[in-house]
Order: sequence, then structure tokens, then C-alpha cells
Amino acid sequence: MIRALFALMLASPAPVAAETLVERIDQCLEEVGLYGDGVGQCLGLYSQQCMEDDANSTTSGMVACLSTESAAWDDVLNREYRKLLPRLDEEQKAALREVQRKWIEFRDLDCAFPHVLVRGTLAQPWGADCVMQHTARRAYEIRGIVAYTEN
Repeated sequence: MIRALFALMLASPAPVAAETLVERIDQCLEEVGLYGDGVGQCLGLYSQQCMEDDANSTTSGMVACLSTESAAWDDVLNREYRKLLPRLDEEQKAALREVQRKWIEFRDLDCAFPHVLVRGTLAQPWGADCVMQHTARRAYEIRGIVAYTEN
């Protein structure tokens, strides 16, 4: 059930080129640096403006906007994860993989909760926003670990 909900949220066509959005996220993260709440400043770069468009004022429109940005953050997360792995020894790699599996499990459970709590259409954008926020924060965390391993 949970996987089906996330597949539905991420299946919407992306109205903006993913590489362009990833570039915008990277630029924002570069500007805010590694300390403080960089994600808070960069989150919503696309989704907020997208949802202000009258064409996206529906539940499915909002979910599509949030899912598009979430997919871009997921690209950033995966790229940073791939950068990090070769810098780790085998014990560290195993620990990171376990943490990542548990993080995905937590994200999925946490972001499914609005569907149980609300049981209505509001749960869909709420859940999509939750996925976007968790993914962005994890990407930022992994990015910080990558920077740590460079020093």
C-alpha cells in the first residue's frame, strides 16, 4: 500500500527538466553553505512557484509539483551517496547502507501517516511534501558527510 502511494506520487510527468532543477538546487546549496539550515532555504525552489500556478491548484497538481521537486532532491541524494561510498572503508559502507535502509523505512512510514490521519485528499499533498522534505534533508546530510570526508 505504502509503495503504491509513493509510486503514484512520483509517477507524475515532470513539467521542468530534472537536470535544470538539480542545478538550481545545487546552486542554492552552494550559496547557503554546509552549516545552518541550508535545506530550509533551498526547499520549495520549484514546488512553491509551481503550486501558485492556477493550473496546479488541484490535489493532483500540487502532488505533481511536490513530486517533481522531490525527484530532483532524490537525484541530489543519490549523487552524493555515490560520491561518499568510495571514500569509506568496508565497515563504514556497511553502516551507511544500514542507516540508509532504515532512513528509507522511516521516511516511508512517516510520510504515509497523513493518509491514516486525514483519510482525505489533503493527505496526498501532505504526504508528497513530507517525502520532499525528508529527501532534501537527507541529501543535505549526506552532502555534509561528503564534505567532511574531503578534509
